[in-house]
Amino acid sequence: MRRVSGRFAFPGGCPARLTVALVVLCAAGCASAPAGPRADSYISVLARLPDVEGHYVDVSAWQGRVLVVQFLASWCFPCFATAPRLQDLAQRYGKRGLSVVAVGMDLEGAQVLGPFQEQLGLGFPVLVSDSALREGRSAFGHVTTLPTTVIVGRNGTVLSAFKGVPEQGSLETFIENALAMKP
Repeated sequence: MRRVSGRFAFPGGCPARLTVALVVLCAAGCASAPAGPRADSYISVLARLPDVEGHYVDVSAWQGRVLVVQFLASWCFPCFATAPRLQDLAQRYGKRGLSVVAVGMDLEGAQVLGPFQEQLGLGFPVLVSDSALREGRSAFGHVTTLPTTVIVGRNGTVLSAFKGVPEQGSLETFIENALAMKP
């Protein structure tokens, strides 16, 4: 680097300055990148929701595991189509540390979600949302698109969220990466 008229100049001109600027920005970003939002408040929302049989899930069983939460409804065709995919993911990655839970947004609650779970043979919990969740008064905010899928890492941070149907293979990629992360 040489000094030219009161400024420093890099050999190579503008491309060299841009490269150095990018390196500095990347290094600064890596050093101060905030962690994803903590999922504690999200998990506490799920802890207060009953499943379709009226039982409450022991959310402590999810500690140290990757958790996929999908908001769905029995009347939502894309939800109906993607729920078996969640079942497949739960079976494929369960032994490696994946848990799956669905949150039904139907106003009729367990009356329609129970048959939905049974018809699709879902082995993971299907929770019944409450009015606070449906109205956007929870940590999840207003869920405006169904399905909406949230992935929580082993360390309790929200890693990603998808509105609508995730592209084929994208959930698997995110889950593989999340499972590879240390808690």
